[in-house]
Amino acid sequence: MAGHFQHVLATSDLTRFIPFAIFVCAVSFLVFIILLASSFFLRERNPISTRIELVFLGFAGFLWLVLGVFLATSASQSAEVDCFASSSDVVPLDASVASFHTEQYQAMYRVLMNFSVVNAMFVLSAFFTLLILAIRRHRMGDEHMWYGPVTSCAWFNNYEKSKPILPTRRKDRTDRGWKANPVDKYTAGVPHRARHMRYSSGGTSYLGSTFTSREFDDGKMINPNKPRRMK
Repeated sequence: MAGHFQHVLATSDLTRFIPFAIFVCAVSFLVFIILLASSFFLRERNPISTRIELVFLGFAGFLWLVLGVFLATSASQSAEVDCFASSSDVVPLDASVASFHTEQYQAMYRVLMNFSVVNAMFVLSAFFTLLILAIRRHRMGDEHMWYGPVTSCAWFNNYEKSKPILPTRRKDRTDRGWKANPVDKYTAGVPHRARHMRYSSGGTSYLGSTFTSREFDDGKMINPNKPRRMK
């Protein structure tokens, strides 16, 4: 619409918003294309860090906000349009033969103004959201995310509330303190006598004839290399 205004309207004090609107649209389009293309195609190799993206979003949002305020407060929104056959004519054409009317201009002007305000709200919302997330990560001690791309940071992970990776000790059933019980893991549900391991060969036993999980806990284990007689 700004380009159409530039094509059909003659330059005057009431059309100063047109070049500024074209400039804001062109700069915003370039900024958004760079940010989206870098995040989508480069991902973790994105050279645009979080702080640079914040600057881009803040700059684009500020431009759209200024354009919206300028259009809302300008006298151009109530201006009337007169059509001429050529730039040298001084008598305007009749409304029945004119190709552009005042109603069309004012309707397009309001669309451009509302579009600028909505764009400013969206871009500034994205800017403040990213800024709040960055400050939150910074307070949690994650300062390197300022120098990395937005797509490489786990913004919603809270490492302070995560479960420990290493196993924790459990209390022994005999209430002798907190320590691991390596035998109960494998002998749970097995009768006590079935836990005695005997390997006999020629009347001798080359592995301790009787050792239990209790002897493992107490540090008492029969020498497996000592031959013993079978009873």
